[in-house]
Amino acid sequence: MTDREILNFIEGKKFSKQLWSPIGRAMHKYHMIEEGDKIAVGISGGKDSLTTLNALIRIQKIAQVSFEIIPIHIHPNTDKASYQKMKEYCEKLGLELVVETTNLEEILFNEENPMKNPCFLCGRIRRGILYRMLQERKINKLALGHHKDDIIETFLMNVFYQGNLHMMKPSYYAEEYGVQVIRPLAFVEEKNIIRYVNRLELPVTKSDCPYETSEQSRRLKMKNLIHEMTKDNPNVRSTIFSSIEDLL
Repeated sequence: MTDREILNFIEGKKFSKQLWSPIGRAMHKYHMIEEGDKIAVGISGGKDSLTTLNALIRIQKIAQVSFEIIPIHIHPNTDKASYQKMKEYCEKLGLELVVETTNLEEILFNEENPMKNPCFLCGRIRRGILYRMLQERKINKLALGHHKDDIIETFLMNVFYQGNLHMMKPSYYAEEYGVQVIRPLAFVEEKNIIRYVNRLELPVTKSDCPYETSEQSRRLKMKNLIHEMTKDNPNVRSTIFSSIEDLL
C-alpha cells in the first residue's frame, strides 16, 4: 500500500475524539516521540498492541518528525504458523516483524515441575529477552499497549493488595537498560480500542495462556469491581483517573 492508503486504512472513521485525540494528548504531555528515535513496538497480536502500532504509524505519516518503528514479538514456542497473521499484518503496513522464538512454554508448563502461578517468571523472562533485543538493535524507546483501564486497574491492585500508590506510568526511563518506555494509549479507554479494532477488522490473535483470564486473577477482580461501580457512577473510570493523573 502507498503511504496515503496506509493512512486512510489506519485512521478509519469517527475515531478522532475517542482515539486519536487522547493519543495525541498523551504523546504531547509526556514528550513520547523525538527526532531520530528508534521505537520498538511490543506486538502480542492482541487488540492493544495492534492499535499502538497503528497509532505510531499514523504519527509517522502525519507529523513533522522523523523516527523509525520496529515491531517486535516474543513467541513462547517455535510454531511459526501461530504468529503468521501478525507478520502478514506488519508487512501490509510496510514493516518487518522481528520475532524471537523461545521455549517459554516448555519452561513454564513443565509437568515435572508445575507452578501454581508462572506469571511472574514469565514476565521476568520476557522482559529480559525484550530488553536484550532492544540493546542489540540500539533501540532507544519501547512502546507498550497499556491503556487507561490498565492504569486504573493497576493502581487499584496496588492499593488493595500491596498497600502502596505505585502506578503504571505513561512514560518512564528504564535506567538499567537505557530505554525509554512509552504508553501511547495511556489516555484511551479500552472500550474505544475494542470499537476501533472491530471496525477495522484487525487480525487480532487470541492468547492461549491458561492464566490470562483466570477468575482468580487480581486484575480481573479489579475489572469486575470497576464494572459494578459504573452502575452507580457511569463516569467512575474518568473520576478515578482524574484523581491520579497528576501522580503519573
